[in-house]
Amino acid sequence: MTKSKKPPEAEIIDTDQYPAMLGAEAAEAFLVELSLRDTSKRANGALETKRAQISHAVRGYIEVLEKAVKGSDLKTMIEQAHEIRGLAANAGLEAVGRLADGLYKYIDTAMRLEAPVDSDVIVLHINAIARASTAANEAKAYGEAVAAELNALVTRKLQAINRSKTKSG
Repeated sequence: MTKSKKPPEAEIIDTDQYPAMLGAEAAEAFLVELSLRDTSKRANGALETKRAQISHAVRGYIEVLEKAVKGSDLKTMIEQAHEIRGLAANAGLEAVGRLADGLYKYIDTAMRLEAPVDSDVIVLHINAIARASTAANEAKAYGEAVAAELNALVTRKLQAINRSKTKSG
């Protein structure tokens, strides 16, 4: 008979109590290096060389997202929205990232509250994400306004969920 191992206990500590990864002198040198214009240029240059690859990856995540909505697969939708929101800005698709962030927050909150999601809200987000990823000029011109409107819609939907949970609880 095998003994079951008990997982180690975890201790939660405040962020200001984390052990320093760098000594004070090394941390100061690191911050100085990060703030140099040349460092920023090199980082942006390196990112620029990979922008097309990153953009292609984002579009791949969007394709998976579009398939997931057809299958009503919330788990895949939230995973893809998370990936998109993290990479989109690096691909030069800031509006796509904001839209994906709104979708992620909507699905995540609804799931945590064990509330049904409104498929129209999801479809609106996914259509806006797909459009913004292929029409860069339109995304720059209208993306922030569309993201703000969709975020307002999500806020209203989540407030309605909260009200219904409060009444039934």
